[in-house]
Amino acid sequence: MGITKKAWITYRDKDRSRIHLKEPIAIVGSSGLRSVGKIVVDELVKKTDPRIFAELYSYGFPSVYYGPSYLRAPSVAGAKIAKGNVAHLPSVEFYALEQNQDIIITRGYQSYNAPNQYIVADKVTDLFKKYHVKMVISLGAQVIEEGITGCATDTALLKEMHKFGIKKTNVDRFIGFSGLVVAIGREKGLKGICLFANTTHNLADPEYPDFHAAKELLEKISEILGIAVDTSDLEERGVAEGKIIEEMQEQWQGQRREQEAEEPSGYV
Repeated sequence: MGITKKAWITYRDKDRSRIHLKEPIAIVGSSGLRSVGKIVVDELVKKTDPRIFAELYSYGFPSVYYGPSYLRAPSVAGAKIAKGNVAHLPSVEFYALEQNQDIIITRGYQSYNAPNQYIVADKVTDLFKKYHVKMVISLGAQVIEEGITGCATDTALLKEMHKFGIKKTNVDRFIGFSGLVVAIGREKGLKGICLFANTTHNLADPEYPDFHAAKELLEKISEILGIAVDTSDLEERGVAEGKIIEEMQEQWQGQRREQEAEEPSGYV
């Protein structure tokens, strides 16, 4: 196997004796359109205090992207610097939340090209199979349909999700890590759904966070899982970000008007 295809999983507990999960549901989110899936997973980790039990590393994970990570933007390899000035590799992180319904929260990471995305998704789904995951829920966003929409690995699962008010999506692509995990999982017999919150384009920065969309999706996930997660701070952050965007748009429109005023009106 070539160097650009190497990926491996490291367990925090080497003998894995502390991991006791009974048919868990796997929640998968990563950087993507308006960072909606990433925000939801980050909030789940922050609010439910799960235990990290494994990390997946890959030669396909750059430390910095210069553009949208899910669109294979230019990037560079290197280390990330965490709290306490500790250097570490970029990774996919797996958290165990043990309760009435056990959950594996998966904080994804985008590889820089398609072959590495496939290899990483293959490793992730192998781990899900090992822990007898009964359903994978991957999170994302789209700009076409209102509300929470989705697709699934089979029609029966789509009907099951309908009772939560989730409509069938007409979107025909789910680009990047999270969608690929569900699709590869299907080939291995894993049931899975992809859920999309409605968002809007930010052409200047496609991953600019949409906290309103993330709040809506987190509330739906909480309903499905039967857990309580406080989303009030997402609402506050959404309002603050909305004001910033409005100010940026007003500034941009003002600059446009100034430029138009300076341009010659026509021939003399």
